[in-house]
Amino acid sequence: MRPFRPRRKNFVALFVIFVALGTAWISQRDRPGTGAPPADASETPGQPDAVENADKPRARTNVGFETEPGSRRSNAGSRASFDFYLLALSSHPAFCADGHARKAECRADSPPISIHGLWPERLEPRRYPHDCAGPRLDLDPELTQRLATLMPGVADGLHEHEWREHGTCSGLDDDIYFGATYARARVIDLALGQHLTTLAGGSSSATELRRHADERIPGLGATLTFHCRMIRDAPREHGREPYLVEIRQCLDDDGRDGAPGTAIACATVNRRDQGCGAGFRIAP
Repeated sequence: MRPFRPRRKNFVALFVIFVALGTAWISQRDRPGTGAPPADASETPGQPDAVENADKPRARTNVGFETEPGSRRSNAGSRASFDFYLLALSSHPAFCADGHARKAECRADSPPISIHGLWPERLEPRRYPHDCAGPRLDLDPELTQRLATLMPGVADGLHEHEWREHGTCSGLDDDIYFGATYARARVIDLALGQHLTTLAGGSSSATELRRHADERIPGLGATLTFHCRMIRDAPREHGREPYLVEIRQCLDDDGRDGAPGTAIACATVNRRDQGCGAGFRIAP
C-alpha cells in the first residue's frame, strides 16, 4: 500500500500547471510578430536570475535543515552535507551512440537532451555525498509519466538508480526532487534542444552554445558547463574527435527545504568545461 501523502494530487496538479505555463510563456516570447520585449532571466519560469547571481561567492556548507510548517516530507531521505546541485543532462544521441544502442531508451526516437540526474555536490570536486540512507522510490505515477518524456532512461530504471545514489542525499521528498529535476531540465531543453537538433551531425563549440543560450535566457550560459569525449560508434572519419556528451547546470540549494533554487555561475563553484577544447561534434 502506498503511504498516505497529504495534498499529493494538489501538488502534482499545480506542478503540471506551472510547467505548462512556463512552456507557453517561452513559446509565446519566441513567436514572430508578438512584439514582446526581451525577457529578463528572472522572469523565466524555473530559471532564477542567473545574471544577478553570476558572481555570487560560494563558500558555505549546509548541514541539515528544518522543515517549514506544513511542508510535505513523507518520502524524503536524510539530507547530507553539500553546497549546491548539478543538473546533469545527456546529449542523448551521443549516449546511444556510445555502446548503448540496444537499451530500451535508445530504441525510440532520441530527444536531443535527456535527464541524467540532479546531484548534490560539494565545492571540492569528486567529494559529493552518495548512497545516503533513505526510503525506496515511490514516485507519483503522473509525474513518472511526465518525467519519462525528458528522462527516457526511466525505461531502464535510471530514475531508481539516481534516487538511490543522489536523491536520498538531498533531504527532499521524491516527488519534489524529481519535479524540480524535470522543471529545470525543461528550461534547458527549450533553450538548447532545438538548436542541438539543427546542429546534429555537425560541430559547435562551448562559446557558440553559451551565446545561443544567452540569446534565449540572458545569463544562462555562465550557469552551464559542457563535457566532451570520443564515443564508441562515431563515424570512422570522426572517430578521434570529441563529441558533446553532457551539459550540466549549477544550482544553489536556496530553494524551499534546500531544493534547487538560484542558477549560479559554475566558475564560482569550481566547475568548468571538460574535454571540449576549441570545438566538438554533435551526434546525429
